[in-house]
Amino acid sequence: MKDRTSTTAHTYHPNHVRQLPGRLVVEFLGGLGPDSKRLDQVPAGALVSASGIITTLQPTGSESEPRYMVTVTGMTGESAQCVVDSDRYLDVFDLLVMDAQVRVSGRVRRPLADGPSMIDVLTLFSAQLRVVNA
Repeated sequence: MKDRTSTTAHTYHPNHVRQLPGRLVVEFLGGLGPDSKRLDQVPAGALVSASGIITTLQPTGSESEPRYMVTVTGMTGESAQCVVDSDRYLDVFDLLVMDAQVRVSGRVRRPLADGPSMIDVLTLFSAQLRVVNA
C-alpha cells in the first residue's frame, strides 16, 4: 500500500509564495532585552535586523541621488519594504541584486498610520552561506 502521508521535496523560491508586506520577522532590543516579532508589531523608530531574499528592486531616486525600494522576503512569504537612501547607496549597491540572500538592519518607519511598516536601511550584508574546508 502506498504511503500517502509523505510530501514531495520542492525547491523554495520566494516568488512562488504570496507575499505578506510589513510582516517580516525582525530582531530588536525590547524592554526586556533581545526579542523578535513581526515588523508590524515593532514600534516606529526601533532598530531592527532581519534576513531574507531580495524579491523586488525599484529605483525611486534620480541619477544624482540614487534611492531604491527593496523588498526582502522571508522563507514563509512575509516581507518588508526596505528603503536605501542615496547616502547608503554606494555602500550597498553591489548587493542590490534580485534573489540575493541578505541581512538588513535599520530603523522602523511608518509613513502612514494604517500602512505597513518599512525599514530605513543602515546596513546590508550578504547572507550567503559559505562552505569552509577544515
